[in-house]
Amino acid sequence: MLTMTIPAETATNKQRAVQVQADLKDVGVTVELNEVPAAGFFSDYVIPGDFEMTGFSWAGTAFPISSSEALFSPVDSESNFTGITDESLSGLYDQANTELDPEARLKIADKIDKVLAAYVPIIPLAPLPNVYAVKDGLVNYGAEQFETVDWTIVGWKI
Repeated sequence: MLTMTIPAETATNKQRAVQVQADLKDVGVTVELNEVPAAGFFSDYVIPGDFEMTGFSWAGTAFPISSSEALFSPVDSESNFTGITDESLSGLYDQANTELDPEARLKIADKIDKVLAAYVPIIPLAPLPNVYAVKDGLVNYGAEQFETVDWTIVGWKI
């Protein structure tokens, strides 16, 4: 049996937790929901690591390689709520964050992904959609889920 700690009175977290509970039940894993006061969810449970399993959303950035580092490395990062890491990540992130060639940086990011997949510290349940509003006539810019904006082709339609 696993316990999933969620903030009380937060409908989206409750819905996600109930779905996780149902999905894991289908494969024989019992999940008990532990609803805790929303005001102390992070300060009293997530940050000190007082949970077996929990769920919340991370806001993405335009720089996913560098902005994801603190989630996984170092082990004592204020954003590494798992309390585990792989020591090779620090060096890989250092390489990726100083590499100027986009293709080479993506190859290093692939190595980072392989390290993370080997020990699975975080299980992403779903990507959150990106929503953009742009002025009429702006081309090659908008919501991108798995791509990076190619700034060399963004511009105004003539």
